Amino acid sequence: MSKIDLTIEMICRAIKHKIRFRYVLADSWFTCAKIVRFIRFRHIKCDYIGMIKVGEEGKTKYRFERKELTAPSIIKKLNKRGEKKYSRKLKCWYICADVVFADAQVRLFFIRRSKRGPWSGLLTTDLSLGFFEAYRIYSRRRSQEVIFKESKGLLGLGKCQSANFAAQIASTSLVALQYNILSAVKRFMDYETIGELFRQVAQDSHELTISERIWQAILEFVAAITKVFSIDDEEVLDAMVNESDELAHICELYQCKMAS
Repeated sequence: MSKIDLTIEMICRAIKHKIRFRYVLADSWFTCAKIVRFIRFRHIKCDYIGMIKVGEEGKTKYRFERKELTAPSIIKKLNKRGEKKYSRKLKCWYICADVVFADAQVRLFFIRRSKRGPWSGLLTTDLSLGFFEAYRIYSRRRSQEVIFKESKGLLGLGKCQSANFAAQIASTSLVALQYNILSAVKRFMDYETIGELFRQVAQDSHELTISERIWQAILEFVAAITKVFSIDDEEVLDAMVNESDELAHICELYQCKMAS
């Protein structure tokens, strides 16, 4: 099966088993007309937030002001109007645009870390979202990449060589259990007492957590690199999570987010 068809099947299976969710988060590999149309017209209330490919050679077209335009063309048009804004909080430039894609109204956010750096794009079917809220929600996907990296590298996820399907399910389940236990133990030992952990769960605390502080520190670090070298912030974050052993200890701190 194609990755798009498999993704749709997985979402349908979650809905069938009454697993309720508010957003589907994905990278640019999955942002296409078929996925957006599928999510937009579900009978349950859910929306899609995903990266889009921008680039100077962007070919995907969106209907903007009665014209079929690519992402670079939309950016250029809005930039001339002076609609580019700067966020001191995230230290980036951003542009918002409401367009039509896959027969559905969607909202595009274009982000740039420096004046000369490349633009990144974010698409959402939730027209009520502002830039900061969309950015905050989408940033949760990064913790999932950390989980897969650590599970594969430290706990042997995907290394079961059995030809039996039940054995594969059991292997994956055991890895998930191990990761959850280790994350909980790490939090108990390094961050908070057990009493405080259960107190947070009971009161649904909205205070700034340790993981959020770490995330802000990483954002500042990435912003500094992208500003100096004029490169895409997604490339820097991907290198931190998936490629750089030297920065692996920073990514490990995200475990406290999952334990919470």
